[in-house]
Amino acid sequence: MAHEPVLICGAGPTGLVLALECARFGVPFRLIDRAAGPAQYSQALVIQARTLELLEPSGATERLLRHVHRVDAVCVYDGAHQVVEIDLAGMPTAYDYVAVIPQTTTEKILLDRLNAMGGRLERGVTLTDLSFDDGGVTATLESDGRAAQQRFSYVAACDGAHSTVRKLRNLSFSGHTLRESFMLADLVLDTTLDPHRIAIHLRDDGSVLVFIPIDGTNWRMICESPHEIPADPQLADFQAAIDVFGLGDTTHAIRTTWTARYSISQRAVSHYRDDRAFFLGDAAHIHSPIGGQGMNAGIQDAINLGWKLALVLLDGAHPKLLDTYAQEREPVAHRFVRITDLGNRLLLTPNRVVRTLRDGLAPLATRLPALRKRLRESIADLRVAYPTSPLSVHGRSHHNGTIAGARLRGSRPATYHPQVLIDDADEDHATTIVVRPDGYAGYVIDGIQDTGAELYLRNVIGLPISV
Repeated sequence: MAHEPVLICGAGPTGLVLALECARFGVPFRLIDRAAGPAQYSQALVIQARTLELLEPSGATERLLRHVHRVDAVCVYDGAHQVVEIDLAGMPTAYDYVAVIPQTTTEKILLDRLNAMGGRLERGVTLTDLSFDDGGVTATLESDGRAAQQRFSYVAACDGAHSTVRKLRNLSFSGHTLRESFMLADLVLDTTLDPHRIAIHLRDDGSVLVFIPIDGTNWRMICESPHEIPADPQLADFQAAIDVFGLGDTTHAIRTTWTARYSISQRAVSHYRDDRAFFLGDAAHIHSPIGGQGMNAGIQDAINLGWKLALVLLDGAHPKLLDTYAQEREPVAHRFVRITDLGNRLLLTPNRVVRTLRDGLAPLATRLPALRKRLRESIADLRVAYPTSPLSVHGRSHHNGTIAGARLRGSRPATYHPQVLIDDADEDHATTIVVRPDGYAGYVIDGIQDTGAELYLRNVIGLPISV
C-alpha cells in the first residue's frame, strides 16, 4: 500500500541523515529548509566514532574520512600543570580518535550522498501550519510567497533549537541557561600546541580556554571568563585571552575567519514523539558543547528513527514500533544533558576546594584501567545502549557475553530489516542474536533459536511474519 511521504523539516546534519536513510530504504520523503542556502560557518566540528560507524552503510563515512583531521588525545591543564590526558588510541572501533571536520563540509558531503541516491533538498520552504488526524498529517508550506497544503504520514522535526514544529505543537522546551558567556573563533594560530590534541586550559577564577585543531594551522578557540566578554569579539580579544592564560610566548593569533559570543542552554523537549511528530537533534535537546555530543546525538536520533519508519511504512510493522524512538533516545539525551552539565560545573568552578578535589582525583581516576576505558568509550559514544528498551529481549548471552540493547561492533546491516545472526555453528556454544538495523543487539539467547528469533520479529518488532 502506498503511503504519504514523511515531512523532514530542517536540513542540518540531523535532517540530512534522516533523509539519507529514507532514500537508502525507499521511504518517500520531502526534505525542506526555510533558509535560502547552507550555513556559512563551521559550527559543530567533532564527529565521534559511533557516528562514523552508523554512517558507514550510506557511504558517507568513507567520504567524510577524506576530509577529517584526527585528534588522538584530549588534555586538561590547570595553569601549567597537566591534570588529565585521555589517549583515544586502542578503543574497540575502527575510528579510535576524534574526527574533526567543519559542519559546513559535513553537510555538503551528506547532501552530495543524498543527491546521488535520488533525494532532493528544497530550500526556502517554510512550514506555517500542521494538523493531525488518524490518517496522517496536513502541512501548510509556504515558498515564494505562495502557500500550499500537502498530506504526509509523519513529520520529523529536525529544525533546530527554535523548532517551528515544536512551537506549532505547543510543546515545552524546559531547562536553563548557564550564567557564563563564551566567545569563540575559528582562527589561524602560530603555535607550538600539538595539532593532534584538544587542549583545555583552566584558571583559578573559573576561566576556561579550549583549543581544538581543525588542521595543522586552523584552530577553534573557545574562551569562558567570569569577566565581561566583548559583544563582538575581535582578534585582539582572543590574543588577550591567550596571554592571560600564560600562553602568549608560544601561541599567537594571526587572523580570524569567524567569531561569535554566545551563551549555553541545557534544554529538552517535553515529548520526543507527539502523535505523528518526532523531534530530533537540537529540536529535541540542546546542551553544552563539552564532549562534542550535540551534532552526534542528532545524527544518532535520525539513524534510530529511520529504520523504524521504513519497517512501518514499507513492511507493515505495527506502528507501536515508532514509540520506541522516544523510549530509547530520550534517556540517552537526558544522560548527555546531565553529564555535560556536570562537566561544565567542574570545569568552570571558581571554588578552590572543588578545584583542588577535581585536580587531585581526576588523574587518579583516569589511571584506573576500568574507569579510563569507560571514559574514552563514553566520549566516543561507544557506550550508548538500550538495555531497558522494549526491543531488548532476553538479556545476556552466557557464551559470548552479548547483551541485548548493546552495540555490536562492525555489525550494522545495510538494510532496514533486522538480521538473524548465529554466533557459533556449534549448538553447545552458539548464541542467537537479532541484529537491529542500527547495529544494536535486539534479541539475545544462548543456543540456535530460529523460532525464537521469528517470534521476536513478529511479536516485538511487529512484523507480519507467519511462524
